[in-house]
Amino acid sequence: MKHTLFFIFLLGFQSLAAQDFKLEKLPDFINSIYDEITPVPSRDGKTLYFTRVGYPEFDQTLYIDGIEQSKRLGPEQYLNKLAAIYSEMAGAGVYNPVRSPYNQDIWAVQVEASEFGALTHPGHPLNNALPNSIVTITPDPNAFYVINQFDVSGNMQRGFSIVRRLTDSTWSFPAPVEIKDYYTITSDVGLTMSFDGKVLILSATRFDSKDMDLYVCFREGDNKWTAPQHLGNVVNSPFRETSPFLSEDNTTLFFSSNRTGNSDIYICQRLDDTWKNWSAPYKAVEPINSTADDGQPYFNMTSGYLYFTSKRDGNSDIYRVQIAPPQPTEIEIVGRVIFRKTGQLIRGAQVRYGTEGNMTSIVLATDGTFRLKVPKGVLFELKPEKPGFVGNTERVLFRRDYYYFDEHFLDLPMDALEVNAKIELQPIFFQQSKPIILEESYSELERLVTTMNELSSLHLRVEGHTDNVGKAEELLRLSEERAEAIKSFLVNKGIDKKRIETVGHGPKYPLNDNSTDALRAQNRRVEFVITKI
Repeated sequence: MKHTLFFIFLLGFQSLAAQDFKLEKLPDFINSIYDEITPVPSRDGKTLYFTRVGYPEFDQTLYIDGIEQSKRLGPEQYLNKLAAIYSEMAGAGVYNPVRSPYNQDIWAVQVEASEFGALTHPGHPLNNALPNSIVTITPDPNAFYVINQFDVSGNMQRGFSIVRRLTDSTWSFPAPVEIKDYYTITSDVGLTMSFDGKVLILSATRFDSKDMDLYVCFREGDNKWTAPQHLGNVVNSPFRETSPFLSEDNTTLFFSSNRTGNSDIYICQRLDDTWKNWSAPYKAVEPINSTADDGQPYFNMTSGYLYFTSKRDGNSDIYRVQIAPPQPTEIEIVGRVIFRKTGQLIRGAQVRYGTEGNMTSIVLATDGTFRLKVPKGVLFELKPEKPGFVGNTERVLFRRDYYYFDEHFLDLPMDALEVNAKIELQPIFFQQSKPIILEESYSELERLVTTMNELSSLHLRVEGHTDNVGKAEELLRLSEERAEAIKSFLVNKGIDKKRIETVGHGPKYPLNDNSTDALRAQNRRVEFVITKI
């Protein structure tokens, strides 16, 4: 395995209260005569997603009771149907649905250095005739959160969904994101996710807010979040706080507020880990803020650009300004899936990956190789998969304050599933001298549960081993009890006990001579041997 070269590169923002910045309005083919809102750059800075409002050439896909209406109805009937739906959303009559603020589609433009390239307008399922907007990126470079929740029959409700970019032109159907006790009194919402995917900051109007306020949610599982908690009255004012963005340092919060009249962009700093204690917000200087409405800030560290929207030229347009030197935030992994014994490539494999405990994305390794970009400062997990083989999970973590010159080369070994072969897992840890599994090993055993669920014919023998320190009979008993503890864990997770044998070997089969503490630790282990497949 080749390691990447690096040097320390400290993150630091220039003060947005005392600098001269060069303002750049995006080109006219991006900023149209219609409103452009919610700029969201990809993590690598090479794609800018934004929302165009009230544009005549919108995606007209409209499902009602599973039937697509734009192909079923004539043009006039279709617009009447859409007007009725928008009127229900607005609680008032909408007579021109094409120009309605509820007509929102996601667009994308390629960004190369200082130039903007091809403009694309993705179709269904990313867009449809209902409001669509990307609000935040996630640690997965190909996954994004969007507004609203949809089902395939056409129903929509308030909330957020996750979408995945499958290829350059295809997207997954939006899957719902669960936020406990989620509601907002008005339809206006905003959301940002922390760099490590563990925190959401939400803007909403709720019963404990004075107007639209900012809230924090914490991740509880795969796209599951705690109930929103108010950020407090230092950040929030009696006026509107909207469109939050939490920078990659997990400390700097950008947001919009109309506390001094028009909407302006503000910045503050998180002071502790409670997420309730913040510095007093300060207003960004001109030309970021103007005498018109400015808002929806989104900072991209890779390019150093702060993107935002402004109405200084009449309608809402997208601007950007470089507020920090470019700092790459991703590392490209160049990987191979290989046979553990021979080192040969395994063709037709795939790699499941994601943040810790959240491996929900897949990259193909058709010829045995793959490339994947992962964010710095975030623990990522990768697991190779192929029917008839088993591989263990690898973890990678690249420091956020380092600059890496090269790609990172990574081998993911796999073993063929055959009788007497061992399933390699990360070490399973127990309380000292006791058969009690430590909680830090639960996730590794959960992966074994997943493997056994996927391969219903797989039978295992759990073998316990110890070092040589202690009485032989006590060590044998401890190894037996630890093997039984593993079996109990698997059975409690739904695995049939008939598929699991246990045996304790005590110190009988050491990996080494037990001559040092480190070597003895290697001998204290649990192994998983295939007995039937």
